[in-house]
Amino acid sequence: MPRQFKVTVNGREYDVAVLELTAGQAPQSPGPVAAAVAAAGSATSAAPAAAAPQQQATAAAGAGDEVAGMGGVVVEVDVKVGQTVAVGDRLLVLEAMKMKTPVVASRAGHVTRVLVSPGDPVEGGQALVTIA
Repeated sequence: MPRQFKVTVNGREYDVAVLELTAGQAPQSPGPVAAAVAAAGSATSAAPAAAAPQQQATAAAGAGDEVAGMGGVVVEVDVKVGQTVAVGDRLLVLEAMKMKTPVVASRAGHVTRVLVSPGDPVEGGQALVTIA
């Protein structure tokens, strides 16, 4: 299912629909993956777009969930279920574009769920750890 975005290029707004592919999935048509670009008051045209791997099941974040601030890959997980954490404790590390970014606890409590493992791809906003 295509995702809708609004893009501004050189001061001109475009509505863009991008089809995301899961890892290993081939495009439905030959050639590059295309995005439909519709400018206000103009005809629809196609432009190449890059497809990003998508985690198969991204659960919605709930109360107590620490979420990914960006997409990336989990490099290490520093907590386990039952562990007590304080505000600012490092929970795990994400890597995106060769930059490692720590994910820290925004609340104190006990870790009740660890939803990712090293090597897992994640999306921005995806729940990673639950603290109660």
